[in-house]
Amino acid sequence: MKWLVVSDNHGNWAQLNQLFEQYRPQVDLIIHCGDSEFPADDPIWEQVDVVVSGNMDFDPQYFSVRTKDSDVGKILVVHGHRHGVNSGNHELLEMALGTNAKFVFHGHTHRLYAEQQEGVLFVNPGSLNHSRGPIPYRTYAVIDVDDDKTTVKFYTDTHECLTDLTQEFAR
Repeated sequence: MKWLVVSDNHGNWAQLNQLFEQYRPQVDLIIHCGDSEFPADDPIWEQVDVVVSGNMDFDPQYFSVRTKDSDVGKILVVHGHRHGVNSGNHELLEMALGTNAKFVFHGHTHRLYAEQQEGVLFVNPGSLNHSRGPIPYRTYAVIDVDDDKTTVKFYTDTHECLTDLTQEFAR
């Protein structure tokens, strides 16, 4: 399985639409972790499998938490501002374990990372608007899941793979 995970584009519709159009034929799922700043009924969401609200998404039609079953395990998607992600992913780990999620995707911090705890893979794809972390690029993530491993690759908004940040996790 192959998934595109994005977050925190903060209003850049054209860029997000281009990214979705580019990846839609290549991936099984497209996931948006919030702070699009688009209305919940925007036609762009027709290309997306899972979307949640961020702290800058004010349309009440958005969900703040979504789960998605996949052939390789349950996916939990949140923005993170309601789950203490600025100080770690402890709350998200509890949510994941409580819902049997194997993958947790979130945004909010604008800081990309991938890590595994207690059999749960956590990924923040960074921000398509601006980075707040030590990685100075606007980024998104592509996750490849096969029988043996999960590979997380981060890309810049110009589609350059940040190969030194690629990580593999045993399944």
